[in-house]
Amino acid sequence: MARTRPNPPVIHMIVAIVVVLAPALLAVAWFQRVPDAPVAKVDPTPVIAAAQAAQFPIAVPSKLPEGWVCTRARWTPLGKPGVSGAYAAGNTAGLGYLSPDRVYVAVDQSDAAPEVLISDVTRRGRPDGTSSLGERTWTRYVSDDGRTRALALISDGRVTIVSADTGYPAIEAFATTLTWSGQA
Repeated sequence: MARTRPNPPVIHMIVAIVVVLAPALLAVAWFQRVPDAPVAKVDPTPVIAAAQAAQFPIAVPSKLPEGWVCTRARWTPLGKPGVSGAYAAGNTAGLGYLSPDRVYVAVDQSDAAPEVLISDVTRRGRPDGTSSLGERTWTRYVSDDGRTRALALISDGRVTIVSADTGYPAIEAFATTLTWSGQA
């Protein structure tokens, strides 16, 4: 009985395909790895001090669990140019924090007309009930696409807004950490 041998050109073709495709597949896998972007940490202390010096009671989170990082801190006094270059209609403060789960939570405040800041921060959100946190009742807002949720507290001529692209329980938990530094 004669043995049949595999056709040498077929074997050579299979080897050539493996030799060409293996490095290509490894290269694709290597370059598709996306490392986490480095987090730019910001020290909020100068902003908090500037707000306190202006007698503005700035809301500051205290006793956040391990892993939270401040990534935004700004203070714009009444009449000074803000981030957009427009002059601030009131004193405004903004702090932003990144959670250990990489969820960004913002605290924005102003003593100007609250409707404008609420509309901007909530992405023109609509009221969505209330949250009672301690002795304060916050108004809930949700954006039209349901992505952004926020809590807004209007008190003593100021508005404080806590917002994030997450559910109300996480935003409420963050809001309970706030203390008003420099309260007159």
